[in-house]
Amino acid sequence: MTITLSTGTIIAIAKTYGSAVTMSALSNAAEAVATLAVGHGCVVGDYLEVTSGWGRLNGRIVRVKTVATNDITFEGINTVSTTVYPAGTGTGTIRRITVWTNLSQIQEIGSSGGDLQYADITAIDDVVGKQMPTIRSPVTMNLTTFDDPTLAWYADVVAADEARTPYALRLSAPNGSKLVANAYWGLQRVPQIASNQPAKTQLSLTYAAEPVRYAS
Repeated sequence: MTITLSTGTIIAIAKTYGSAVTMSALSNAAEAVATLAVGHGCVVGDYLEVTSGWGRLNGRIVRVKTVATNDITFEGINTVSTTVYPAGTGTGTIRRITVWTNLSQIQEIGSSGGDLQYADITAIDDVVGKQMPTIRSPVTMNLTTFDDPTLAWYADVVAADEARTPYALRLSAPNGSKLVANAYWGLQRVPQIASNQPAKTQLSLTYAAEPVRYAS
């Protein structure tokens, strides 16, 4: 059993992205391999935003595991199932995340959602109710931070808030593990103020695609 304390957790928002690069092929494999256009610029360890014809992959943030000229392995992305990932239909584009901005002065991180939803499949002759899983509920995160609009990350979160488009999130735990996801960002511009307490503000995030977790 391993217990990871929250002390030292770092959350970052993607600040800048490279240009979109065409993905001309994407394999069905235990770890998907994408064929990118010449001059893609990807290196091992890069995080990429993927736009794909595969709905389960579209919009996700993935990490580059290996680079062999124009063939890029998406670490931890299993696309073996041709039912979920129909062969030949996963192509699209990628964008490299070129700069991250770490968020500071976070006091608390809360999350909710992601639980399975169920459809009632009880027949009239059943004596016990039956359900089958359908989709998961939306995942949201709420970050409480000490209010300071002069912090370096504040403008980046404002930009993400106003863009109303997903920006990547990276959560780095003290044990070295990573969680990455694409999310819509919202920033409460009016701070919470209480007597004899530091002013605080709230960041709200809603995942736009499934997160990916890496052990290191």
